[in-house]
Amino acid sequence: MSKADFLPNDMKGLFSSDDLILEAKNLEGEIYRQYANRVTKKFQFKNQSYFLKFHGPAGWKEIIKNLVLFRLPVIGAKQEFLALSRMQELGINGPKVESYYSKGLNPSSRSSFLITKELKNTISLEDFFLEGKHKNLSFVEKNKLLTAIASITRKLHRVGINHRDLYLCHYHLDANTDFNSIELSLIDLHRAQIRKKVPQRWLVKDIGGLFHSAIQFGLTERDCYRFLMIYFDCTLRDLFSKHKTFISQTRNRAYSMYMKPFLAEINISSKVPLPNQSLYQKVLKKDYRWIALKNKVSKDLLNLIKDEAALITQGEVIKNEKGHLVVKIDFYGESYFVKKYRIKNFFHRTRRLLRKTRARNAWEALHWLQSAGIRTMQPVLIYEELGLFGTLNSILVSEEIDGKRLDHSIQDAEEPTKIASSLYNFFKRIRWIGFNHGDAKSSNFFICKDRLVVFDLDSSKRHLRKFTLIKKIDKDKKRILRSLEGSTRLLEALKLRFKRK
Repeated sequence: MSKADFLPNDMKGLFSSDDLILEAKNLEGEIYRQYANRVTKKFQFKNQSYFLKFHGPAGWKEIIKNLVLFRLPVIGAKQEFLALSRMQELGINGPKVESYYSKGLNPSSRSSFLITKELKNTISLEDFFLEGKHKNLSFVEKNKLLTAIASITRKLHRVGINHRDLYLCHYHLDANTDFNSIELSLIDLHRAQIRKKVPQRWLVKDIGGLFHSAIQFGLTERDCYRFLMIYFDCTLRDLFSKHKTFISQTRNRAYSMYMKPFLAEINISSKVPLPNQSLYQKVLKKDYRWIALKNKVSKDLLNLIKDEAALITQGEVIKNEKGHLVVKIDFYGESYFVKKYRIKNFFHRTRRLLRKTRARNAWEALHWLQSAGIRTMQPVLIYEELGLFGTLNSILVSEEIDGKRLDHSIQDAEEPTKIASSLYNFFKRIRWIGFNHGDAKSSNFFICKDRLVVFDLDSSKRHLRKFTLIKKIDKDKKRILRSLEGSTRLLEALKLRFKRK
């Protein structure tokens, strides 16, 4: 054995021969995970439960593939052994290392295994949130849990370890914790990297991944700020002055990771078939393509939206201009807004040749905003006509909402301060996810049950550069203020909120 190998005498009884690798590979136990060259088993030994992670030969093909993709290949259990050992020295809770063994100098043919003691009576934070147990926590208890997560993450990064798979599922909480003294453990460090100092890009990847795993459980902007204040051990003022770039980078990574699989699913031009469990149905033909919610689409609806004359005759025309047509239709007991984006002329077609259709832009933006908890009209269907040189006209169908347009309600608004607060929070939220509206006038907002609903997002765009984002958001704010000049009280209330930022 090399100096790095670790096989205490009390664990040697587990093996009956000198070929430890073969015995570890064939060890009987419950298989938890299994990949091409890696398997995780749970087994019993001397009335104790253990986990064995066996790493077989990776092969040069896998190693070269990862290197070409600028990824560090996982070729053994050594990194996890070193990371867990370092964690134990620092007092960070994690699986206790019982044994580690490696055989072979050639990285492509090397085999190794790691044995850790089972963490008893714990629950992953992902399961904790999925089961809704967090709903019974008080604000103080939630803050203590957030502090515990941030403290472990800070310690890990400050000693030069980045996890590479830092998600809520890898934080385990003692099932009997009373939240006065939270026992939190970190697991699955097989991809961990150990350096003297973790580079900024890997800090962003870890924290961004953690935020991404929490979005589905209602992660808020304030939660992120509280976490980062503990992580950097600084005040809110210092956080905004010294770590603005880090906040922006982690936010962008979190939402990009969260939306990536969903955007791939709702991509109208993708030829990859939708999974069976998908909520959407897609058709790709030579001269047209569409994607829609399964429970909303029908042949009759498709035929109606394709026939502009029938659409105008059977529906209520809201707007009919050269560039677009907006019609409200009642279809089998459901009310929809149909917006058709027309190609005006040859020059207009040429200008949009290499760009997304406005319908697709709105379709994706609506889903982005919904992911951030912003209320929008529910997108139902997107349809694109195809020509010889790309897309022609496009159509977006969305559900009608039971509300009143903001420009129709500002005159008799009883609570202008409340509306101003809703508008302010909207701009704050879209900035958080890196979006601007593009046409933020009062007629593009609804008031529904005292809540703000946004629509008409065909000019909306996501910006990764902070300077561009701030510039576009400021333009949106000026646009909404101009459209509210007819309501002095609401205008002044909103101006006051914008000044307080």
